[in-house]
Amino acid sequence: MNSKRKRTKKKSGISRRAILLGAAAGALGAAAEAPYALIVGTVYRESGHSLGGAEVELIPAQPDKRWKKQNARSNGRGEFAFRVPAAPMEFDLKVKADAYRPESKRVKITGDERIDLSFLLDRLPKEK
Repeated sequence: MNSKRKRTKKKSGISRRAILLGAAAGALGAAAEAPYALIVGTVYRESGHSLGGAEVELIPAQPDKRWKKQNARSNGRGEFAFRVPAAPMEFDLKVKADAYRPESKRVKITGDERIDLSFLLDRLPKEK
């Protein structure tokens, strides 16, 4: 004996799903509107070709509880990016890769901006 029930939907003005989606979109919109700065760059090897897999550290120049060290790796095209709040701040960027001499630079953020950097890493001499 097959007994099938027919489900009925209650019709209300606004569904719960619509309310939740609206609240989530509002929260995302508020977060997206907060100003930020981008620190982007490319790592190259001495031949001028990009260097993927390099370790990149973004370290606040002045100790501050609000800012913590961030780490990234350059992608296959040698590119990396950090998103930081648009507040006056200085950062040290350190780039290192196996068999290459590390390099560092200081960056000053003053507001909502994009800072483009490039790093050219020299190969270390081979050990005998």
